[in-house]
Amino acid sequence: MKIIHLIFALLLVIAGITIFVLTGEPPTGATGVPHPDVSGLSLGGDGAEKLSAIGRAPYYFQICVILLAASLLYLGVPPHRRDHLLRISFVAGITFALFVWIMLWGGYESYLLNGETTVVFGFPAPTNWMFWGIWGSFVAFDLFYVFAFRRYFLHPDDEAAFEALVREMEEEREAN
Repeated sequence: MKIIHLIFALLLVIAGITIFVLTGEPPTGATGVPHPDVSGLSLGGDGAEKLSAIGRAPYYFQICVILLAASLLYLGVPPHRRDHLLRISFVAGITFALFVWIMLWGGYESYLLNGETTVVFGFPAPTNWMFWGIWGSFVAFDLFYVFAFRRYFLHPDDEAAFEALVREMEEEREAN
């Protein structure tokens, strides 16, 4: 399968999940529930009940977004530069990003089911996975882009060929 076909399939799945969520019935208490003592004040309501209307759609949506982001970055590498090291780096980055997402979702789902969570560094575990993990997993892709830029994305040979093409076009323009 070509990478562009994978990107198209991921976009279709993302669109399908989005349509599913948008056309579904709003969950009970989606806009909050009335406060028992203070009129005009709303409480958040039961998170598990709100999530039950769409099920695991957000879980699969984020998996598709992670795969889409990595696929788009991979698409930015010319086909003749896609070597074994690049593939290993991408598989490692995707694996890390998916692991972090699974841990975040699992921690949140566990909290919704039993109302308890572990606290790490002063925050609930899912919050830490979001703050450190989600951002960190994409920082890994950013660092790869920065440090591997000249090898994969703008190789000196490609840059020289581009500059030669620009010079040729300028010479052609000046001749006319």
